[in-house]
Amino acid sequence: MGSKTAGQTVQIRLHSSIQHPGQEKETHHIEALGRYVEKLGSSYLQYEEEQDGQKIQSTVKLGNDDALIMRSGAIKMRLPFSVDEDRQGEYRNNHVAFKLQVKTKTLRFIEEEMSGKFAVAYELYAEGSLLGTYELTITYAEGIK
Repeated sequence: MGSKTAGQTVQIRLHSSIQHPGQEKETHHIEALGRYVEKLGSSYLQYEEEQDGQKIQSTVKLGNDDALIMRSGAIKMRLPFSVDEDRQGEYRNNHVAFKLQVKTKTLRFIEEEMSGKFAVAYELYAEGSLLGTYELTITYAEGIK
């Protein structure tokens, strides 16, 4: 089996919902062209998005037991997920930086030959206070639609 370290072009659909304490639930949808990469036995999705006119590069390490979202550019963020333990993350932009506590509720990764689905539900805390409850689903398929 050949290595896919160079990556395969994939169409990515991201759906997220955020419930901040005392507020209405927010939902966000993103569609992007990205890359699916297999490296050292792990699977990754890489894509770029734009927020407020600034570019953000995202890499998602996919898995059922452990996963990770890393963002760089206008926002720098690291969110590690593990269903067995709470993990330390971080968030940084031009104005603020703070540590995050990530409490993963569910984590699921289903990979098929030409596509896959990654889903995670988690709570984010900063300095012991709940920032919000998050649900994120990413689906991807090979090729351009």
